Amino acid sequence: MEVLLFFIVATAVVFQITCMSLVFAKADKPSWGCIVPVYGIILLCDIVGKPRWWTLLCIIPFVNIIAYIILSIDVARNFEKSDGFGVGLILLPVIFYAVLAFGNSEYSPFEPEQTKPTVGHPSVSPVIRPQQEVTSAQPRMARPQKKVASATDSVKQRPRLARCPSCRSNTFRVVEESGIRRCSSCHSVMPSYIQGNE
Repeated sequence: MEVLLFFIVATAVVFQITCMSLVFAKADKPSWGCIVPVYGIILLCDIVGKPRWWTLLCIIPFVNIIAYIILSIDVARNFEKSDGFGVGLILLPVIFYAVLAFGNSEYSPFEPEQTKPTVGHPSVSPVIRPQQEVTSAQPRMARPQKKVASATDSVKQRPRLARCPSCRSNTFRVVEESGIRRCSSCHSVMPSYIQGNE
């Protein structure tokens, strides 16, 4: 009876080590690492994405129970299984590690959904205004331009000169030659607001 019990336990241990080595191989870790006591826990922490100092938690008495529960649930999540499957890894590791090892489950690192913290009042959503594209069809803001004074306005605003600004002649007349206004005495170009006295 004792020999049969020892044979069953030894078979279960060998089968468990085989399943664990296949699970480590699926996670791209060395399969022989599950045999080494502390190194196996370090690799298990790497598989589930926990920091390596969690190995110390697995060594401390009573704390190691909680750490083992968390690691088992995270193993199930990283192999795309539910949390209930993680409970199965805790209670019946021989069966559930065999399902992971020989099943079609693939290793994909589990990343919990992170929500961005809201700034300010959570119920008030920020108003997003659509950006307007500046196109050449839209009129640009023009600077206010000064009113250009015409020739008649300048005549009204400026007083008439009684003499030519160049020769100072009191008696002169304006002669237009090819669109240019000239003094009849000195032939200098006359401004548009000057009119002849003759």
